[in-house]
Amino acid sequence: MIVKQFKDKHMKNPHEINLMDELTLRGVTQYYAFVEERQKVHCLNTLFAKLQINQSIIFCNSTNRVELLAKKVTELGYSCFYSHAKMVQSARNRVFHDFRNGVCRNLVCSDLLTRGIDIQAVNVVINFDFPKHSETYLHRIGRSGRFGHLGLAINLITYEDRFNLYRIEQELGTEIQPIPAEINKSLYVAPSAIDEPAGQVPNSRSSAPESNSRSGTNGQAADAQQPRNGGTHAGQGRGQPRGGQQGPRGGGANGRGAAPQR
Repeated sequence: MIVKQFKDKHMKNPHEINLMDELTLRGVTQYYAFVEERQKVHCLNTLFAKLQINQSIIFCNSTNRVELLAKKVTELGYSCFYSHAKMVQSARNRVFHDFRNGVCRNLVCSDLLTRGIDIQAVNVVINFDFPKHSETYLHRIGRSGRFGHLGLAINLITYEDRFNLYRIEQELGTEIQPIPAEINKSLYVAPSAIDEPAGQVPNSRSSAPESNSRSGTNGQAADAQQPRNGGTHAGQGRGQPRGGQQGPRGGGANGRGAAPQR
């Protein structure tokens, strides 16, 4: 039950102070891309290659999917940590500490990381799974554009998500635009960084922070199938971002955590 549902059910004439718009929507450019479920990893790979990502957070709707996606991302050759509620607190703390210090560029996580986590280097948030509630959406995209910086939020929308997309737009009084053929880097990259070399490059083999999860893999992403690229390209019809540039490389944390990268 989210706060709004609890308020509506149990309180009479409550006084509501809502600071979420100020905290999360300002400075964040929002896009969506319609995809089939099987196209999501292919679309994510395209985004990694085209966007100028300094650091990114990728949200999934379940802990299982967090580990599966982290495995696929590392198989694609990109540095990736993951974090979710089934990991022990010390492992989650280590992941957060290393990610904040720039050891790794991409973090796959559940909604555990939607509140109270401020990392200045994060300029891109990707909803690999679209959330069901507007409050969750606000807190997720609020991980980018922190401290007055610009940010980019990209939502992968399936046929089943279309009603949630419309409802969340209505509840938040915002408009999430279809992803264009080119995303202007000035919308989410500091001017001083725009002229850096282009493309997020897969990193050399390394490991990510240690963790314990029910999968029994000591924090390594669970075995998963290779991403399938079937169907039309994930951005066709809605356009895809182009002209990305390279942010700081990630790298591993000396034997801790997620699967090795190429």
